[in-house]
Amino acid sequence: MPTQESGHLRLFAGHNDHHSDDSSEIQSRPYLRRDDSVSDDPNDLVYRVQAILNNGVDILHASAAALYLIDDETRHLLLQVPSSLGAVSNWEYKRQLKSAHGDLKALTGHVVTIQNSERMKHWNAPTEFPSAVCIPVVDGMVPLGTLWFFFEEPEAGNDHVTKMAELIGSHIESELNRAEPEPIGNQSSALKYGMLWQQNRLPNPSIDCDQWLLRGHVSQNSALTSGFFDWDFTDERISATLGVAQGSVIEAAFTAASVQTASRCYTKLTQKPSEVLESTNQSIWTGGIGDQFASMVNIQTTSDGAQLQLSAAGDCRVLLIKSQENVSVAQYGPDLGTVDAGDYEDVELLLDSGDTLGVFSDSAWDAVSHRFDPSNGDELCGEDLQHLFSELKNTLSYSESLTDAVFILLQKV
Repeated sequence: MPTQESGHLRLFAGHNDHHSDDSSEIQSRPYLRRDDSVSDDPNDLVYRVQAILNNGVDILHASAAALYLIDDETRHLLLQVPSSLGAVSNWEYKRQLKSAHGDLKALTGHVVTIQNSERMKHWNAPTEFPSAVCIPVVDGMVPLGTLWFFFEEPEAGNDHVTKMAELIGSHIESELNRAEPEPIGNQSSALKYGMLWQQNRLPNPSIDCDQWLLRGHVSQNSALTSGFFDWDFTDERISATLGVAQGSVIEAAFTAASVQTASRCYTKLTQKPSEVLESTNQSIWTGGIGDQFASMVNIQTTSDGAQLQLSAAGDCRVLLIKSQENVSVAQYGPDLGTVDAGDYEDVELLLDSGDTLGVFSDSAWDAVSHRFDPSNGDELCGEDLQHLFSELKNTLSYSESLTDAVFILLQKV
């Protein structure tokens, strides 16, 4: 039967799945039970939802379907009900919300249609099929989760299919809302919506260009984050930005959004990283009330795309990661919003093939700096970018008390 925990609906209260029996994981595990244990009682919510999914699979001529709901910490999507038709053995039961790109897009009010296997990888779908449709499941304005339909044929998600999928999703929403014993609190709902809005403003964390490989990551251990990263691409250059705002949770989130919006604008209007920082600083200085401060680093490729220029403000760490040594390279100006003119300076960098430039927020650097210490014996280097990226993310994940940490990596091909 459905249970209510911290204002969020759970369809399954049992822990009889076949995953780890570690009791420390019980609270974060998907409340999933096998198809053969689903009650045939029409009053059972699980029975009703799975019946809707099975009917949806038949109507859409789909191969499988699944319902995912957001967990209480708004950090994961948990598989709640898969369709019993078209059995799938490789469902992803627990998915990180911040890397579930298709789900995040859907949760901001868009139907996501995936027409081929390559796009399935891009949108990080929960299982592999030639095509799929993902729609949001909401309670009013509050996102609850996502509904996926999968198809054996490429390009199966036409307008008729998406409209029918939305109708099926509405039916499931009605069942969830009817079964929920009490409404989700307004404060929790607003924070969840704010977090999803922030995540939707982030770009793809992995970009591969002709001369540069870009990676970005935000650790979001609270409902709202004060940090961001961003990419901008023109015919002449690539721009990468990292920013972290100061203040309380709500204030910092608003400031981070303001800084990100301003930096996007001035990256297109100015020619140098220092000009991006100076113009963004002017926006914060003149548009705020004197209590908005932020750190920021802007990096741009030169006109030939071969080398880098950067400018930095506030408390960030810029590290040139080479095969034999790591070198701090930035000159840091004042925090954005603390002075009317920051006099920010540009630094030019010549990177060899395989060199990686890393930019870290203050809290991120505190958590990962020991990984660059030669005395530890397992010092990270920048040659294998994906390994470096994964190791840094894993290191940050061990810091449960970490508030907001952001880093970006740019590697010369």
